Amino acid sequence: MDANPVRKIEVLGPGCTRCKETFRVVEHVVETGKLPFTVEKVESMDRMIELGLLATPGVAVDGKVVFSGRIPKAEELRAVLAAL
Repeated sequence: MDANPVRKIEVLGPGCTRCKETFRVVEHVVETGKLPFTVEKVESMDRMIELGLLATPGVAVDGKVVFSGRIPKAEELRAVLAAL
């Protein structure tokens, strides 16, 4: 069993410009930090409802919403991921 399984970040939103920018920020942070996360763009309204997301864009890590309704700054995202 892998001691450090790859974790998942979901960028949630309908595909608008703000959602695309959020995806870019998340991918940049993961790639430059060589972090053990997969990044997935989720446009499913059902998934957003399932996670209780009230405003897009949203970012969920391992099924928990950590940002909602705004584009996170790279530093904020790094801090949140480091704390998990």
